[in-house]
Amino acid sequence: MLIKKLPHVLLTLLIGILVGCGSTNPLADEAQSNIESQNFEEALAAAEKSIEQNPQDPIGYYYKGVALGEMAGAEEDPQARAETYKEMNAAFAEAKEVAETAEEVPGEIERIDDVKNVLWQTEHNRAVELATDDSLKQTVDNPLEQSMYHLKNATSIQPDSLLSWDVLSQVAAMNQSFEEAANAKEKFISMAQDTSLEANDYLQLASYHFQLDNQQEVVNSLEKAHDQFPDNQEIVSNLADAYQRVGEPEKAIATVEKLVEQEPENPQYHLVLGTQIYQQALTLTDSLSANSNEIINLRQEINNSSDSEKQNIQQQIENLQQENRQLQSRIDELTDRAEEELNTVLEYRPNDDAAYNTLGIIYQNKAKALFDQRNQTTDNQKAAELDKQGQKFLKEAMHNYERAAEIDPNNQGYWKSLFSIYTALGMDEKAQEAMKKAGMQ
Repeated sequence: MLIKKLPHVLLTLLIGILVGCGSTNPLADEAQSNIESQNFEEALAAAEKSIEQNPQDPIGYYYKGVALGEMAGAEEDPQARAETYKEMNAAFAEAKEVAETAEEVPGEIERIDDVKNVLWQTEHNRAVELATDDSLKQTVDNPLEQSMYHLKNATSIQPDSLLSWDVLSQVAAMNQSFEEAANAKEKFISMAQDTSLEANDYLQLASYHFQLDNQQEVVNSLEKAHDQFPDNQEIVSNLADAYQRVGEPEKAIATVEKLVEQEPENPQYHLVLGTQIYQQALTLTDSLSANSNEIINLRQEINNSSDSEKQNIQQQIENLQQENRQLQSRIDELTDRAEEELNTVLEYRPNDDAAYNTLGIIYQNKAKALFDQRNQTTDNQKAAELDKQGQKFLKEAMHNYERAAEIDPNNQGYWKSLFSIYTALGMDEKAQEAMKKAGMQ
């Protein structure tokens, strides 16, 4: 956001108005005169001499701050201004401190905030221009980086400027500097009134941490957001996903279940819940697959083992099989729950392509699990039964993918899924058509 800009000469005008008819400190008058004539080094020297000779007079510190502010602003490189602004802040702070013990407080002291505000506006506005003005960007190397330096200067001059901290976080993100973006956004959130914060503030912070792969910080940010915006669907959905990523699937599901309890007729909540439940099922499926692969390896190993080794390997196989039976039971339970939630979505919202697509994924994975069992059995009759069941689930997956593609025909992902299903079912003509619509040829 661009601040209404004050002319840079206003800084000198402020000084002229303040001094007016002159002061009782000749060195301060000399500093003021040099600032008006833009001899900033001479002004600084006069101000420092005033401080040396009259350490209890706040005017010397004031003009030191003004001179340093002008010197910083005259520096072409915004990064090079930072230290000078720090010195300026220190001089102004000392001016105020000395003024507290003075018998009569000079009028200049009351204008320190006005002087700093002019400098802050200059830095902030230049930053916004560099970040948003396309024509200006062409004239500067690394415009977003330069914008960040200006914003850092702005926050140095006015550390309590919520606006500058917020804009700094956004510009840093635009520059792919996500650590600085997160730090600036955290500063903004810590300073802002809770009532002035929006859900998007926390979502932005979480996204910056996500870019940095700070998954626990993503959770922390979204938990704070959820405390303040408990009914915000986007926050709840993102928090549930974050819980999944840090290995807390039960928390993910419980988070969404609370929303469903509060608003059971909201189809979107059922969609998010169904998706989260099935995500946990997929995680367990990965564990089951890893165990199955290990069983295959152990069975190959057992053929070349001694009798004592065979007994140990056989025990490992039995343990893995027992674990897989428990995993499969839990996977089936979660999958049934996910299906129930997704079908509830379709009761309230019959044209929800995402629900149909997720159901398609569920049935396709059910088919794959059965085909894997078919390939591992040596019982021909059982293999035929498993194949028949798997084919049935493939057709269920096909119907759901087709419905999703009918609702959103431009979604290439749906057509890619249909291509794989049609191919598996031997429907070559339809597979070719799906391949084209998926952009695969």
